[in-house]
Amino acid sequence: MDQHDASAQDHAVVVAGGGPTGLMLAGELAIAGVDVAIVERRADQSLDGSRSGGLHARTLEVLDQRGIVDRFVEAGQTHPALGYSGLWLDITDFPTRHPYVLALWQKDFEPILAGWIDELGVPFYRQTDVAGFVQDDDGVETELADGRVLRSQFLVGCDGGRSTVRTAAGIDFVGVDAATSWIIAEVVMDGEPEVGMRHDSLGTHGIGPSGHDGLMRVVLTERELGDGRPDLDDLRAALEVVYGSDFGLRSADWISRFTDMTRQATTYRDRRVLLAGDAAHVHPPQG
Repeated sequence: MDQHDASAQDHAVVVAGGGPTGLMLAGELAIAGVDVAIVERRADQSLDGSRSGGLHARTLEVLDQRGIVDRFVEAGQTHPALGYSGLWLDITDFPTRHPYVLALWQKDFEPILAGWIDELGVPFYRQTDVAGFVQDDDGVETELADGRVLRSQFLVGCDGGRSTVRTAAGIDFVGVDAATSWIIAEVVMDGEPEVGMRHDSLGTHGIGPSGHDGLMRVVLTERELGDGRPDLDDLRAALEVVYGSDFGLRSADWISRFTDMTRQATTYRDRRVLLAGDAAHVHPPQG
């Protein structure tokens, strides 16, 4: 694309990725009076599955500083203990206004955060991705997959562990390859599954209600390192290995795999291109 496209839409900052990191960054910039826009491939904030399961005290403190924490607390459930390494730690004496873990699935808290962003007037470029960019001394020209061009002073990649922005910037992503993988899913089972956590020679596994439409949430350590997106047959085989039964597994609303791969970007910035969130670092779990 041309270094200076006359038809480009100007912004001070373009954020690639409208997940939690991109949304929060855009909100902070908007509050500071910065003209920021978000590029997001989804048509809205809907997710394929519940994703992450809660918010910790420090996150709640930040949301409180912005005057929006009540929106999240009212939508979730507070728990006085934090699970760590198979133990439950009482955090009710933490020196904070929020001495608890807030149980709230990402599919529920992300729309709340996006609603705040809408109130701040941050524009979205939806149903498209960053296809590439060219930067110079004065700014960045970002080409979107739908052909539109955005001109900005800075581009921030908040586009996940497989970041297009990081890759196009030529920033190395070094670290440790995966040695173990887990399947995570939300499923319908006709039988009565063994609810709770299980520990064996393979690792840790768990089955329990997801809280959405009668679905069960399943997390299984795999016998062998898996690769790519698993399917229903992979999940059924993993259940048979761990539990000796698939508990009448009928269907899956969502199936994914994460690993213990750990990686870090060698730099968080290349001139006018910056990285944040999983675009800069990936650690278990990775979806």
